[in-house]
Amino acid sequence: MATRIAAMAMPELVALINEWGTMPRTLDPAKTGDDPVRTALADDFHPVFAAGGVAERARLITDLLTGTGVRPVLTADDNGTLTEEWTVDDPAQSARAAAALALRHHLAEHPGRIGVCADDQCADVYVDNSPAGRRRFCCLTCQNRARAAAFRRRGRAG
Repeated sequence: MATRIAAMAMPELVALINEWGTMPRTLDPAKTGDDPVRTALADDFHPVFAAGGVAERARLITDLLTGTGVRPVLTADDNGTLTEEWTVDDPAQSARAAAALALRHHLAEHPGRIGVCADDQCADVYVDNSPAGRRRFCCLTCQNRARAAAFRRRGRAG
């Protein structure tokens, strides 16, 4: 029996990776907790955000989708309206498939608009929703910290 799934919301995926991923937790000791299932799921998706280009991201997402066995199906209601749905045969793969679908849908429309924070002290991921599409930091705190460090370096050099 196939299990129906829906794509995970992107903010939910970003929060999962940033709170449970090994890399973000390594650099931020304030992030605590031990859930091996969530950590494994987050660690599967962090490399997609860290990938160097669109082709690598596409390959990683395709591998994740293939590994979950997710597949599209069309269903028709009594009025003849078709609806696209996604299913997996293994319910244990539901969360992984939902996260992979979220990135698949997002990257199909906005291929370069995800990344890992540019601050050396952070490994959190982000989705770039800025009008210019040039976001580099996960939050203002990291942006300010990086700019202050650059200012101090310039002062020492000059």
